[in-house]
Amino acid sequence: MNILMSIKKALSLNANLFSHHAFLLTGDREFWRGIVEKELKIFLKLENLNSSPDILWQSYESFGIKEAHTLIEREARKGFGTQGRFFVLEISSITPEAQNALLKTFEEPAPDAHFFIIARNAEIFLPTLRSRMIILSSGAEFGQNEVGLQVSPKSNFVDADHFLKLDFPDRLDFIQKEFLKNKETNKSAIIDFVIELEKTLRDKIEIKKITKDEEFALHELEKCQRYLQNPRSSNRLILEHLALILPN
Repeated sequence: MNILMSIKKALSLNANLFSHHAFLLTGDREFWRGIVEKELKIFLKLENLNSSPDILWQSYESFGIKEAHTLIEREARKGFGTQGRFFVLEISSITPEAQNALLKTFEEPAPDAHFFIIARNAEIFLPTLRSRMIILSSGAEFGQNEVGLQVSPKSNFVDADHFLKLDFPDRLDFIQKEFLKNKETNKSAIIDFVIELEKTLRDKIEIKKITKDEEFALHELEKCQRYLQNPRSSNRLILEHLALILPN
């Protein structure tokens, strides 16, 4: 399905055209920001989305149970206009408790409520919550999305392939320089890096000949992505663990 058409149908508020009210937009976040902003401005005939009380656009480093309850309360309120209410959430990590709290809201939303969740990867969401959303991907790792629209190449991504080729001491230096030295580095950048490590390693592995070490490494990468969703988790310990156990 054409991505732009999918979003336009969602914004049309015509249940006969499109019954889903929740989209999970994965991949290149800048791409999705631009698409959603453009389509909302066209649909609502606005030059500035901040001028509409029926639009909530928030970015979350970690989306927890408190944020989920706030969203549920906002969704339950009546809109100010007649064209619908739109919740655009950029999420780097989300707790299982928050996801479970949102299940009913996403399954039975108010008729005028529409959700656009922008995230790097769909795997941070529980299958039960994913099943309640239409998932669209920008396919940013290929430089284009799944219907051929061009996406700006990633410019600020840490090179996962280079990291995997380093020996252990150099990996520790790499981690210190890229993620730990700068206190302003946020957890979303580390999550992105770990996701890229998993993708890069999977590309290198021949599944029919996968070794026990490679299988263990993939399992640990998946676990570390879940650990990083906890805002209290230690970035240093997780990154140093991966530096030690990942194959070259």
